[in-house]
Order: sequence, then structure tokens, then C-alpha cells
Amino acid sequence: MKYIIFALHGYLELFKRKEGKTLFEYAKKYNFENFMENGRWGYLLFDKSLEKSYFKFFCSDKDFPGVSFLRALRYKIKINKNDVFWLGEFVFSFNNKIIETEINLNPNEKKVLLEEIKKQNGFEFYIFEKDIILKFLEQLPRIENNFPNRIKNQKIDNILFKQKSFEKLNKLMKESLDILNNHPINKVRLDLNEPAANFLYFFGMGKYEEKVDLKEIIRKKIFYFSEKNILDGLVEFFRIEKTGEIFDIKDECIYWFDFFLDCKTGPSIWVKNFEIFSNDFLGKIPFRQDARFLFVFDPFIDENKEYEKTTSLFLAVNFPNRLKNKYKKSSLLFEKFIE
Repeated sequence: MKYIIFALHGYLELFKRKEGKTLFEYAKKYNFENFMENGRWGYLLFDKSLEKSYFKFFCSDKDFPGVSFLRALRYKIKINKNDVFWLGEFVFSFNNKIIETEINLNPNEKKVLLEEIKKQNGFEFYIFEKDIILKFLEQLPRIENNFPNRIKNQKIDNILFKQKSFEKLNKLMKESLDILNNHPINKVRLDLNEPAANFLYFFGMGKYEEKVDLKEIIRKKIFYFSEKNILDGLVEFFRIEKTGEIFDIKDECIYWFDFFLDCKTGPSIWVKNFEIFSNDFLGKIPFRQDARFLFVFDPFIDENKEYEKTTSLFLAVNFPNRLKNKYKKSSLLFEKFIE
């Protein structure tokens, strides 16, 4: 048996009904129709973030090392056993309230603002196209807090950590407001009627964890392919082998293919992307009886946003008849996939 997973990130958008019809109904589904005719639709519950949802697909969430740790692996940051990581985001605060969480800053502006905060606090920072990763050498208990898109219109006091062990981090965030409010970069932004980047928010805590060899757990080789690098940290953590040989499918091996919608494009492009996937990609990996297929349509159109725990769609092809219609634990679906 061959085992093939298609993770279609953001493609749940195609199933949202507008004016009585979904985008999925408009899409031309050559090749995919063969899988629908031989498959079974169902639902599975995913977590709030992309990385955690697919971590729980393979393992228990109690071992989740945190989004920022997986991002550190993705960007190949040097990691030591005592390191604690955070994702950072500059937001706009006014009158002790978060007004805007999407601030358009270039890498140099981010660097200048972070250097200003770092003068009074000890941490390392790394700037990438979409991410700011901060590294501390202070042991803290594992904790989860909201992503920036979930704190808009909240008071600063309500987004600070309640635990006493996080007082130092709370102090750093409050100090960032004092430091950045009158910074020249923000004065210029306000003069241009743009929101100031005057508060540094910490989220997505991660702590060092030993990597897991997933193939030793599931007793099958697993290969991964994606045209983007968004989940490279998770792939690195599980010691999954990346491959470019996507059409030479070997027996008793798992192949995990990732496809992402771009949140900056619109519905017509999303439909076109699905049609390309269905017509071109599935044309080279056709339906066959000696393979088990799993298509997952999830909501994660932006990996830097937190979503409600949501029910995603799956299409299972050539699975056992004991398959349920809904899985609250996605790992149980994966167990059915490889049994």
C-alpha cells in the first residue's frame, strides 16, 4: 500500500457558502472527481494555529514545543537547551488600548526599533520576511497566549501575563511603549497618518525540545514536499525527509504534499489554484486501488494568525470501512490512515 496526504492549507475557504453557492462548486475538478467518487467526506477538529494543528495530527499536544521554537528550526537559528523563544509583533497602542495589529514596517525599521528596546533588556532577535523571533536565556513555565490578530481593541492590562513568573516579560512589553512612543520612526508614521509601531507584543512561546524521529514511531518512511517553506520547522522537528521526487511513489511509504493559498489573493485565484492542483498535479498522481489518499482542507490561509478551533474537511480514499464521520482528535484519523 502507498500512503499519500494532501494538506490543502486555506482551501477550506472554497467551501464557505456565499449567495447559495460555494467556490468549490464553481471549480473544474477533473481528476479530483475520481477521488470523490471513490472516497468518503468527513470532519476533523483542528487547533488554533497551523503548526500546532499538524503537530497534533501526528503526536500528542502535550509534547508541542511551541510555535516560536518550530520557527527557530525553520530559520536554522542556533538553539541551546536552555533557550526560550517568542514571536514578536509591533502593534499600535493608544490610551492603553491596542488599536491596530497589522503595521507595515520594513526590515530596517524593525531592526532599529528592536535595537532601541534591547538597550535596556537582554535578548537576541532575528528578523525575517514575516517573522520576528526573540530568544531569551531565562527558564519559564510553558504558556500560551493569543496571536496578535486576537488582541485588537483589548486593553493592554488584559493582554499581559497573569502569572508572577512572567512579570519581567510584562515589564519589557510596557517599557517598549515608553521607549517607542517618541521614537523618530513613529513620529514620521504619525505625521503620515499611519499607525505607530509603539508596542512590542510577545506570543507563541517555545522551549527547547529534543527532535522526534517520526518514522520510528509510525514504522514507515515519510517524505515531504512543498513549494513553500512554511512548515519546515515541523518537518525538521519530526526528522521528515524532504523530497523533490514527487511522482515516484514507493510502497509502504508516506508522502505528505503541502499546498497553500495566498491570503493576499482573492477568490478567483483560489479557485484557479485548486483547478491547477486538481488538473495538473492529480493528473500525475491518479486514483489507484493500491494507494490510500487523504485530502485535508484546513482554514489556515495565514500562518501568522490564530483561528478559532474549527472543523476542517477531509476526503478519505481507500480507508477502512470503520472510518468515522467526525474526529475530535485528528491523530485518530492519522492512525486510521496508516493502519
